[in-house]
Amino acid sequence: MTAIFPTRLPMAAPDDLGAFEAMLEDGRLDPAGIVSVWCKTRGNGLRNDFTKPWVDLLIRRAIGRRLGVEEEVLAERLPILVSGGAEGAVSPHLVVWSRGRAGASGLLAAVERALIAPEDQGGVLHAMATAAMVRAAMATLRVSDPAAVGLVLVRAPSDAERPGQDARVRVACAQGAALALGQIEAIALDDPDCFAHGTFVVARHDGPAQQVLLLANGPGGDPRAAIASGLLEDPLDSPGAAAILARLGLTAAPQLSARESARVLAVISKGDAPRDGLIRGLPHAMNLDNDVAMHRHARAAYGAMLGSLIGHGAVLVSGGAEAQGPPDGGFAAIIATTEGKSA
Repeated sequence: MTAIFPTRLPMAAPDDLGAFEAMLEDGRLDPAGIVSVWCKTRGNGLRNDFTKPWVDLLIRRAIGRRLGVEEEVLAERLPILVSGGAEGAVSPHLVVWSRGRAGASGLLAAVERALIAPEDQGGVLHAMATAAMVRAAMATLRVSDPAAVGLVLVRAPSDAERPGQDARVRVACAQGAALALGQIEAIALDDPDCFAHGTFVVARHDGPAQQVLLLANGPGGDPRAAIASGLLEDPLDSPGAAAILARLGLTAAPQLSARESARVLAVISKGDAPRDGLIRGLPHAMNLDNDVAMHRHARAAYGAMLGSLIGHGAVLVSGGAEAQGPPDGGFAAIIATTEGKSA
């Protein structure tokens, strides 16, 4: 059981780990206490975005050389999420998750690892394996109420050479997490209305290992922070995002005050453009632009909507939202300091 707390750092360039390195050097961050790292970086965020593996490597090297651990070993131990594409108002940034201060109740994290055979990836067996990992993480945290779970992050193995495999993997993992959390009754990989609430899946192409990071509010967690998540019906669903903030005691009316904005430590979201070409009855062109990929349009749209409420652009928005929210929408999870507490 791990009490956890995030530290958000700006990045002026894809290789800008200056603030991160400085905190490691002066002891403000203990490399042995880092549980996970998230990064929103520049690049197009698509298959040919080589900034993603580069930044992943730089992060592993920065931590690994201080721990005396090889990069490959660290990659299996430490869930690192690098999301490419900082379109529009989205700000490139780093979120470092470290062991926090255990209290009566607060923010908790658990990490599970498993190997998924290539022949099982993207199928029902992959979904069931993911469900088992989520249940194991909940048991580790002694969290029995699914409502206490704010986020399930899955780094899932996939095969880049198989067309459509990344999407199939995302569906399988999202539905597996949803099954474990009681959000669906059965796996139905072809049913677009069978989706998760608060699960973020990224398909990886570096072997059969899968990692699950589960964040929850519960006994023994860090009382300085809490997490809340919720569904977003479409890229304009600011009321849905405001409702998530409200569960953290934050009021977007229409935007958080400077004081409340500073309480928001991390935001992670999934969302794609509506597939039928309409948003609330009006046409959009996100799926038709031959110059800019749909995911880049969608990240800019969701990022601007969330940022306009929160008051800053440090939001990690990602595409590939299959089964990670309603068919034409997505979800967001927000981590904030608790009332009266500061980072």
